[in-house]
Amino acid sequence: MAATSGPETSSSEVQFVYPYPDPPTELAGVALFQEVFWPRPGPELARTREGFSVVVPRPPVDRMEYLFELRHQDGSRQLVCDPGNPRRAPSPFGDKSVLEFPEYRAPDWSRVAALPRGDSVDLEVACPGLNLSMHVRIWSPSGVTADRRLPLLLAFDGLEYDLYSQLTQFLDHQVNRGELPPFRAALLHPVRRDQDYSASPEFARVLSEEVIPQLEQLIPVRTGPSGRVAMGASLGAVAALHLQWERPGAVGGLLLQSGSFFNHHYFSQELPFDPVERICMFTERIHQAVAAAAPVPAALTCGVVEVTLLASTAMTSSLGRLRYPAELHRLCDAHNWVAWRDAFDPHLKDLLLRVFG
Repeated sequence: MAATSGPETSSSEVQFVYPYPDPPTELAGVALFQEVFWPRPGPELARTREGFSVVVPRPPVDRMEYLFELRHQDGSRQLVCDPGNPRRAPSPFGDKSVLEFPEYRAPDWSRVAALPRGDSVDLEVACPGLNLSMHVRIWSPSGVTADRRLPLLLAFDGLEYDLYSQLTQFLDHQVNRGELPPFRAALLHPVRRDQDYSASPEFARVLSEEVIPQLEQLIPVRTGPSGRVAMGASLGAVAALHLQWERPGAVGGLLLQSGSFFNHHYFSQELPFDPVERICMFTERIHQAVAAAAPVPAALTCGVVEVTLLASTAMTSSLGRLRYPAELHRLCDAHNWVAWRDAFDPHLKDLLLRVFG
């Protein structure tokens, strides 16, 4: 095995080690907490002279994020990063340790900040239909005049996309280099995420009748579906597809990453029952449909070890049957923000070029 900073790896195995703390404290056990193989969480680490250790088969990914679950004698449990591995990946739920295999290469644009940076303005958009307001951050590329009318990218969970996936850094890089034409992005921040992003007809109506029209009044954007693309990950992918399906003409292209396209064949109990059932009913309407009102280009991405892969595969097939130009791109990663970031080029880039021209 080749020694690395953290787990030791070979072409076929990975060894994870959690050292005994200094000063030593009694632990009832330690388990690996990860999302690349079953069981999740698991497996259990065995006691050794130096600490706790386990050897597992090399997973079919280029990188993996993980934690250790510590079980204390009083029955309490604690998730911690690997003290022997300085690599971290931030997320809304806290940092995770990261193991990068030799095949992994972070995109060049992610390592060097793009200059010049675009301009960002925060807005509160009234949503009377939801009795609340939505926080939206508008990104515009550097060097465009404030009154120039440009296409618009709608990013569900947009603030998180920017914080954890470097979305606007990618957009800056691509527009500055001339790889993409100038456009604007609206980074949408959810208020009631599980409720609104789970195929909610009320939320789709508010987006199309209240949010998008207000954005068209507040900022100079190109109107019509050829001027809008929507993107989202996990539940955000459901919300993006649901908007386009329920409101034909709302957007002219879709990036759907690790979509939670649950149905009664690929069911999940990860969310409260009502949202999951509503998602199942929505996705099964698509699977059973014989025609679609306004098919648009759709790029789907999903990690090869994700529980949503079967559902994403089925959704891609159904969208293709309904004349959506839809393709599924399998990623050597799992359900996380870095995986979604690494898919921006080429999949988001190609989609924006196709729709915005």
